[in-house]
Amino acid sequence: MTSSFSLSGFMRTATYWSKLAGVRWTLLVSLFGFWFLLSWLRNEYGQDDSTLWLVMRQFARLIQWTLAGLLVLSLGSALATWVHFRYQVRHKRVTVDVRFGDGQKAEAGWVPIAINLEGQVFRPFFGSVQAHLEFTGKQLSQPVLLDTNRIRPRHWWRHGIKGHGRTWLHDRGIHDVEHVLFTFVDMFSLISLPVTLDAVQQVYTLPKPQAPVRVVAQPHSTEEQKHRIDIPKRVEGEYVNYKEFESGDNIQRIVWKIYAKSGDLVVRIPEIKDPYASHLYFYVSYFHGLKLSRGAFETELLNAYKDHVRNLLEALQKNGYEVRIPADQEVPKLAGVSEKKIELFQVAAASWQNTNAPTSFVSPGKAAFVCLPSLVPASEVAAVLKKIPEAVPVVVVKLSAAIPSPFRFNVKDIFFKPEPKPAERLSQPWLLSSLRRDLLRNEKEIEQSLRLRQNAWMTEAISVG
Repeated sequence: MTSSFSLSGFMRTATYWSKLAGVRWTLLVSLFGFWFLLSWLRNEYGQDDSTLWLVMRQFARLIQWTLAGLLVLSLGSALATWVHFRYQVRHKRVTVDVRFGDGQKAEAGWVPIAINLEGQVFRPFFGSVQAHLEFTGKQLSQPVLLDTNRIRPRHWWRHGIKGHGRTWLHDRGIHDVEHVLFTFVDMFSLISLPVTLDAVQQVYTLPKPQAPVRVVAQPHSTEEQKHRIDIPKRVEGEYVNYKEFESGDNIQRIVWKIYAKSGDLVVRIPEIKDPYASHLYFYVSYFHGLKLSRGAFETELLNAYKDHVRNLLEALQKNGYEVRIPADQEVPKLAGVSEKKIELFQVAAASWQNTNAPTSFVSPGKAAFVCLPSLVPASEVAAVLKKIPEAVPVVVVKLSAAIPSPFRFNVKDIFFKPEPKPAERLSQPWLLSSLRRDLLRNEKEIEQSLRLRQNAWMTEAISVG
């Protein structure tokens, strides 16, 4: 697993530096091809004095000079526009504006990008200007083609160029944009001259929504009334409670139907509205007790776990209570994210940790629902089940099923080729992974602990699309 992770990192770094090289492999292949063809013709027919060879040689020279002229025009226009753009950048006459997602968040998957380049910018002759977002770790986005002119109202000349595209962001979490890499590509795509501009931006990708589920949970009875709400809720009153008639009670509140049946004088209790409401505390643990190395497997398991947590969070919110998720780790600060409604941001920004165990994290007096990953050791899960009341639901996400098996087969796949999923590239190495073996062994022990307690179960991770 470590070698796989290192290989992916090497490929990502190699791709980044290849973009900065300026020379594409097509130029090298083309030059080698021309040289090889001319050498072969010279060796085969160089000593031939026939009329046919003289005609072929003149024709070859014509093609040679034509291709050389087109090559000079293509490379020269790309070089000229690149030098002009660098001059404009050096004198601060060019500004760049990046719109990534909605400016703050986006759903994991294909994320829209809009790039506006304002200033005097020229495209190469029959060439193009492309842009890549550069993330932390030398990771580049898919290219965005700046093929649209920006024209001010009542003006016929342009004052910039812009383009729209999409990039694939599979991992749920915070993505830091550090720069925008512009490349000037000639019409034959032989060279790609780079210019890097600063464009700092942070965007977090949300876990992917899944099929809705129904989960019933109630706030704990010992919850303190500290949080005031705008619309008071009825806690007792008419049609809820009665009491015996006492001197001083309003006779208009006597329930005569009860008096006619039983002969007891009872009155309705005046309606009381409580201006406070309890919150439903959803404890989500990201603790792991197995050997992790922050590789591709661990990242994919975290993605699947976050999808499942989001599904549970949205189901709990349908119970009519405000759901809060206590954090078992420090939540990163992100500009523009409100501190009041950050539950979904907490889920997206979380990562695996091994310092705050569930037994010390989960509060028995507040917990209304508990979610644990199967990376938690079975002994720790058993301790949590003994600690909290049986009325509190506990779900353990079975992460061994997060990465699909390479032997999975569906009859409809014979007739319709399914769209490849990101997790499928890990299927074969995951089958032989030591982490998978440890995880399966731990899940069997967890299932034995869950059988001894009601209102607790293990569920498979939702499939990642």
